[in-house]
Order: sequence, then structure tokens, then C-alpha cells
Amino acid sequence: MTYLEVVKNIEHRIGKFKSKGNARIKKFLEKNGSPHKNLKVIHVAGTNGKGSTVNFIKDILKEDYKVGSFVSPHLITYCDRIKIGDKEILQEDFAEIGEFIIDKEAEIIDEYGELNLFEFLTIMAIIYFEREKVDVAILEVGMGGRADSTNIFTSREKLISIITSISMDHMEYLGNTIEEIASAKAGIITEKGLVVTTNRDERVLKVIDEEAKEKSAEIYYTKNLESEIVKSNLTGIDFKLNLDNWEEFSLTQIGDYQVENAIGAIYSLYLLNKRGILKIDLKKIKERIKNSTWKGRMEIVSKDPLIILDGAHNFDGIKKLVEAIDNFKFKKLFLIMSILSDKEHKKMLEEISSFTDEVIFVNLDYKRGTNPEELKKEASDYGLRAEVMKVEDAINYYKEKYEEGDLILITGSLYFVSEARAKILNYEYSI
Repeated sequence: MTYLEVVKNIEHRIGKFKSKGNARIKKFLEKNGSPHKNLKVIHVAGTNGKGSTVNFIKDILKEDYKVGSFVSPHLITYCDRIKIGDKEILQEDFAEIGEFIIDKEAEIIDEYGELNLFEFLTIMAIIYFEREKVDVAILEVGMGGRADSTNIFTSREKLISIITSISMDHMEYLGNTIEEIASAKAGIITEKGLVVTTNRDERVLKVIDEEAKEKSAEIYYTKNLESEIVKSNLTGIDFKLNLDNWEEFSLTQIGDYQVENAIGAIYSLYLLNKRGILKIDLKKIKERIKNSTWKGRMEIVSKDPLIILDGAHNFDGIKKLVEAIDNFKFKKLFLIMSILSDKEHKKMLEEISSFTDEVIFVNLDYKRGTNPEELKKEASDYGLRAEVMKVEDAINYYKEKYEEGDLILITGSLYFVSEARAKILNYEYSI
């Protein structure tokens, strides 16, 4: 099969074949040599900040270790979900492994049904990383944790579990309370494993603590570390963190919320180094995290006009985005948004309405996108004047209105940010 044939096959799986816990992926892997048992894994769950945390760790380790990373969704093509260092899986490898999975899937279909899209890609990443003999595989949870396709590793394979910020999201799958959602995320904790969490909400921490205690896991909290942001603007962030002593760190990445993710990554590697599991000293961590960038997250894609993309895709993400842009000095904010149908649209719009009085909604070329006319009606409740346009028309419209000192912000969904980024930087994008 060709790369495009494999892509076509997996895209018909979008929204279909709901996961039966992770029994289906376990059975597939067991029948094909259990390649996941040959990996050493850093596992990252949470509502927001997972991808950024994976990326920080990958950028810190990639010069000393052969590091695989698996994230979602992709920004350009499916290949950028699966990387070794900064190199994406080649289309030829994607096609070869994809064809293997499709062929072998027949062995489990009668009992378990077909693999869903995320299971398929998780298996591909595992096979690829095992075949390429990576030293460390950093895996981002797709949704939840306990029943997620990536949650198939024992303490033998897992170096550490990292739980980033937890908030209300995917309620139809994970539960209607913050405690239920936290329980799903905490499910990645392994027996006698090592855990780091960046959460501060006591309701969330109580759930994580109980899971860690039940599994005799060793847990560390970034909330117990003293830290201070020294500078934050459009050029980056300087912050101090007290580990054994006060240490100074700098990020090229903008947005104050990235400090929380950076501290989670730094603390996790600090603990792994202290235990002799990985060898990475603070000097290298400082040097490498400074140059780490993460596309689609507070990314400046144009300076004149100033255009920032941010994949804030739920209420908590928008709240953190608002806190971040509050540091930036701009005269007028021009907002372009698209929001997935399963998100808290009204709360997201209310939160950002204090920074602007106008917004353009775009019809997202994705099955879960909300009708922009519906968003337009909701926006009026918060004093937002709204229009509906195609993404390229919206960008051009605001470019004409733009004056020096203004900011064009594109947000609301990682899928939408990916689509908009392709239009601005003029490349092909494939969901």
C-alpha cells in the first residue's frame, strides 16, 4: 500500500470503533510479539499541556538519547505525530507499518472489532520505536488515561508518569465531575511507579494521591517547588525555580502557562537524573529548554502583521491563553476562532470577550467542528460582534484593518490552528 492509501484507510476510522478500554490494542500487540515491552517510556496525561511537556522533554534529551515522541493531533501530516528526535517517520515507513497493521488486524476483528484511528496510530508508533531501537519513547495520552490506548505499559517499561493540568473536557467519555476526570487521568500511574504532577487543584490532587497510594507509587508535586516568573513578553520568558538551589531558566516559547509545563518537564528529568535512570544535568536542561519551540502553541507566525496561533481548545486552555496575552501590550485584538462541538463554547467565548468586541468564526473542515452560525449567535450574548468567513478571507479582512500595535489571534481548536497555519505559511495540510 502507498502512504496515501494507508491515510485513506485510517481516516475512515475517525469517530468509529469506540475503544473497548485498551483490550483491543493489547490483544493486537500480544499477537504480534508485544513490541511495547521492549520500550522505556515516559508517559504524559492531562487535559492541557501534554504536547508541550512531551516536546520540552524531547528537545532536552534528543542530543544525548535516541528519543521517540508520539503526540496528537498533527499540524501538517500524520507523519509529524511520530518522530525520532526532530525527524518525522518517513512516508515509506508509515505505509509499510500501516499495511502490516491492516493485514494483522484480521486476527482480532471477530472478537474485538476494527482498530479505531488512535489505536492504529499508537500501534504504529510502538512498532516504529521498537524497530528503530529508541532509548526513550515519550507518549502523549490521547484522551483520559486509564482506558487510553497508550496505557499498556507496566512499571518495568515506564520510567515516569507525568500528569499535567486537569480540567473539564471530554465529559461524555470521562465523567461530569473534575474528580471523575482526574480519576481517568490518574489511571496511568503504575504499581510502585514514579509520578510527577503539575496540578494544584486540591480536588484533583486528592484523586491522584489516592491512586498513587493504592499503587504504592512515589509522587512528586511541582506545587511544592518555589518558582517565580522574572520576565514574560513576546520574546520569551525568564523564570526562577528552586530545586536544590535557585536556578534560572529561559524559554523562547511565549505564554506564561508554558512555565508550568516547563517545570513539569524539568522536575521529571531532574528526578530521573537523581535516580541514575537518565543522565541529564541541569546545565544541559537549561541550555536546551531555552531553544525548545512548539508549533501551534503561542506561536508567532507573522510579525507584520503580528499573528499568533494558539491551540487552546477548551475552557481551561482559553483561560490560560487570556492570562498569557494579558502580558502583551497591544492596541486591538482581532480574533479568529473555530471550536469543536463537544467543547464549552459559551464559557470559552465569555472568557475571551473581555479582550475584544469582535470575532470571525470559521467553518472547520473537520467532522467535530461546530457550525459557525451557531457560534455567532452565542457570541452576541457576550457583546461580541461576529462574522462568518473562510479562514483565508478572515485573515485578509483583519490584515486590512490591522495597524501597528494590534494583534491577530487565531485559536479555539488544535485542528483549526493546524488548518489556519497551513494557509498562512502556504503548505498542504491533511487531517
